[in-house]
Amino acid sequence: MKKIIIDINDSEQSLIKFLNKYLNKAPNSLLYKWIRTKKIKVNKKRSEPSLILHKGDVINFYIYDEELEKWQESTKNFKSKIDIDIVYENDDIIVFDKPQNVLVHAASKEDYGKNVVDFMIDTLIARKEYIPRLEKTFRPALINRIDRNTMGLVVGAKNRNALLKLNEQKDLIHKYYLAIVEGKIDKKIKIENKLVKDDNNFVKVDDEGKESITIINPIKYNDKYSLVEIELITGRTHQIRASLKDIGHPIIGDRRYGNLKSNLYKDQQLVAYKIEFNKKINLESIKGLVIESRYKQKIENLFNRLQEDI
Repeated sequence: MKKIIIDINDSEQSLIKFLNKYLNKAPNSLLYKWIRTKKIKVNKKRSEPSLILHKGDVINFYIYDEELEKWQESTKNFKSKIDIDIVYENDDIIVFDKPQNVLVHAASKEDYGKNVVDFMIDTLIARKEYIPRLEKTFRPALINRIDRNTMGLVVGAKNRNALLKLNEQKDLIHKYYLAIVEGKIDKKIKIENKLVKDDNNFVKVDDEGKESITIINPIKYNDKYSLVEIELITGRTHQIRASLKDIGHPIIGDRRYGNLKSNLYKDQQLVAYKIEFNKKINLESIKGLVIESRYKQKIENLFNRLQEDI
């Protein structure tokens, strides 16, 4: 008989949801059958699939280990081949300052060990803050993502409670970007449009798309370029890049949405430079917390050089 003791990161979820993650290759029909025929019990008692698990509960499996292993897909951990700055950390979150040309998530096998997620997992495992064999259904995860070619802040949740609360309260997490764009922007702009993504992952404005709201605040400008702060009210794919292109102010260096003839840079000059956690957020350790990226200085310095060259 195999037994699993539920810890804090596996608690407060239903039995069937736990089993869906723990035996992630098993069909629900088989899991329900095992529960019904008492091959899976909680605290040695017959239980319903909807039973909510709590810390300290024991799940008893009256099933051969070989049979259980057949329905488990092993999670591989990869030794990171990159090093990313950690700009802030507490018991609940870990914040990375991602450089350009690094993926947030792996897009193919070639990306394993070379993305922010793998770096986070490997870091926490090395410190013994995350032990996969003890946490059966929880895995630390990111609560935001940015493009490969965008620099800046990416936030990871280190425990299940933080992950659930942050995903439930995304409207209380305010994200700000800095960008250098073509043309002169000398007043605040609120861009309200609808965006749609095609089969090639290219985003454009379309009445059939999803609602998008972007606020542009000028910081410095001249007749040729503007340094702007961007606040995302919604979080659509390529929202900033597509919206700036649509109003005639593409980001310099943007090879997909920018002006290729005038681009002086091979990388888009966009940084996720600031994250503010509202004081009303229901996670005590980050109430009112403000974090800034070191890449803020890099993009400001670049704009100053462009000013000098005009």
